[in-house]
Amino acid sequence: MGDMLACLRGWHPGLALAELAALLPDATLHLETSERWIRVTGGEEKRQEEALTVASGLQCFLVDGYVASTEESTNEGWLNEMQAYLHDHPVSGSVAVRAWKQGSKLPGWSLSNLSGRLGGLLHDMGCVIDLESPDHVLALISDGPTASLACGWMVGDGQAAFSNGERRAGERPFFKPVSLDPMLARLAVNLAAGPLDRGPVVDPMTGTGGFLIEASLSGRPSVGIDIHSEMVQGAQANLAWAHDGEAPTHARVVRGDATRLADSLPENWHGGVAGFVLDPPYGRNSHGSMAADHLLESCLQSARGIAHPDGGFVLILPIHPLKDHTTSPLPLDHDFALLNGEWSAVRSMIERCGWTPQSAHVERVHRSLSRLILHARCAPQD
Repeated sequence: MGDMLACLRGWHPGLALAELAALLPDATLHLETSERWIRVTGGEEKRQEEALTVASGLQCFLVDGYVASTEESTNEGWLNEMQAYLHDHPVSGSVAVRAWKQGSKLPGWSLSNLSGRLGGLLHDMGCVIDLESPDHVLALISDGPTASLACGWMVGDGQAAFSNGERRAGERPFFKPVSLDPMLARLAVNLAAGPLDRGPVVDPMTGTGGFLIEASLSGRPSVGIDIHSEMVQGAQANLAWAHDGEAPTHARVVRGDATRLADSLPENWHGGVAGFVLDPPYGRNSHGSMAADHLLESCLQSARGIAHPDGGFVLILPIHPLKDHTTSPLPLDHDFALLNGEWSAVRSMIERCGWTPQSAHVERVHRSLSRLILHARCAPQD
């Protein structure tokens, strides 16, 4: 694909960028004017194509996407630059222009007017205009917060990317109120496991199977484990439901112990699990008399013993909301106010188990609750 401009969803740009970096480990990512526009250079074309298919935070790529400040340009000057872009990036087949905005409108800049002018340029170049089903789409995106425009030939589905409405937790046959939104579940899987070819995914405390559903729909070999028979049966029903009533062959749910993961997994997975995703069931005792902190530590120790050398995990913990919410990554030494335990103790425990924390993000749930999304990777072993 060459150099690309990645356009991220606005739900949580910081997490979307972390997900993209995990899926494209060999590429160089550079933040453009907007936190939702990322310049991608290098890396494997196959992985860019896979990212478009599986990522929850990626809207599309723009081929060599052109970014301009509306405060430093005029409509006519910008159109001249786009005319040069179109001459340098010719396409064959029918075309259309699609435009959308991020945030507020740009004073003095009309997307509908610019779209029409771009359509005129394409027509003058001999392109066939097809507004219904074009072979190529020229995307035009405005970003209100940074007063900038991005434009380029689009690869991917744009605003239609990652439709999850039909998979929302409340639509599943087996539902619990604490179930994660599919968008966050998919992102957590991708952030933990990285590229599709790295290896399988394990959810040690699968509950209703949200992570497992998203991993399996991505085509990843995956196993969900739970100690409670009710959860195993419910997750199995949800997994089959997500695959149109038939249980997939590459994903399954088993009854097992999160502190003895190797016992529940195929032997050829030992040392090759690419990602672990954990949303521990805090607020209820899920392992008999075992305390929640000891359960988590035993689980992470067990996971480290069967992880791929480049393996990772994502851990989601409930916290009190930040005073000033942000979608940017937060420093690992930030004093997160966990609902259960102390963050410094949890971080030390993670490192003691052989993992190195990589990044921490916060998602706001409601006024009195947020989630800490922690990404960690295997620490090198002596």
